[in-house]
Amino acid sequence: MARETFKKIITSPELSEKILPKNRDLIGKFLREKDRKCSDKTILGYGSDLEIFFTWNVLYNDNRYFPEMKKREISEFFSYCASTLKWGSARFGRMRSSISGMADYIVKYYDEEYPNYRNFIKDTIEKMPKSAVREKTVLKEEDINKLLKWLRDSGRVQEACFLSLAINSGARISELIQFKTSSIDENRMVYTGNMFIETPEEIRTKGFGKIGHRMHKYIIKDAFLPYFKNWMEERSRLGYSTDCLFVNTLGKPATTQTINSWLKRWGEYLNEDIYAHSFRHYFVTQLTRIGMPSDFIIDVMGWKTADMYKIYNDLTGKDKEWKGIDVLQKYLEKEDSENEDV
Repeated sequence: MARETFKKIITSPELSEKILPKNRDLIGKFLREKDRKCSDKTILGYGSDLEIFFTWNVLYNDNRYFPEMKKREISEFFSYCASTLKWGSARFGRMRSSISGMADYIVKYYDEEYPNYRNFIKDTIEKMPKSAVREKTVLKEEDINKLLKWLRDSGRVQEACFLSLAINSGARISELIQFKTSSIDENRMVYTGNMFIETPEEIRTKGFGKIGHRMHKYIIKDAFLPYFKNWMEERSRLGYSTDCLFVNTLGKPATTQTINSWLKRWGEYLNEDIYAHSFRHYFVTQLTRIGMPSDFIIDVMGWKTADMYKIYNDLTGKDKEWKGIDVLQKYLEKEDSENEDV
């Protein structure tokens, strides 16, 4: 079951050709400057954002040169993003960051032509209050068990292995497709009780810089290994030569598109909106549910602060096992006993 989100596309090759040449030149220079320190994915994001902004500029703002745009014109664009494109807070914030980055570029490199130019974006364009564009899917243990059983029974051994790795490591989809067969070493166990496998190599994760932030990933050993061994036996039978743990139908390394096709099929089976990040939420929530301390979970996930833990822990107060609840029980029993004596 696909997650439905309103999407309006205003860009096109025809409109792209109408972007003012001076603005097109600015875009190219800005992206080349960012390319020295940003990941390829970040550069693509900047490029997409600027294409949307300057297409709007063609359509509704007389194709004005960026350094000469006024506050009210930038404000009108962001009003368009909110009302016409119906962007949520996250998408709105990314565009705000992109346009602000372009303004910083003008301040830094065009000071001779525009000595009085300043970046007014952050002061003028307020952040949009956080809101969920799509309803979050909170997967239950029975949902996961049902899905794993279906994948196993239908012979989808690789998909079962991927799902097991996702729910037992909390890794992002971009991290999961980096795993190699050699990433799983049963002798490389960490934490008290040797219950987690540590990847020998560091996996590239989300972070600043051209190569991103790299860190070891940790997998709950006993829960994951049966699915991993089943998939390794199947891989051997099929004769795959690549060391990448997950492959597409051609035996080539799996891509994000490969995984998304699996998630779509899983969602249709469960009649739920399944997306890769829901497994990251599941991992954190499940560890919390069984009583693992938050500082341990934060360490396993490689987070610097508890802020991310609060985002990914979907357990509500009514779902928790409160240790002090017996105090209320004793009080109620005492009240009942006193009432009987009256």
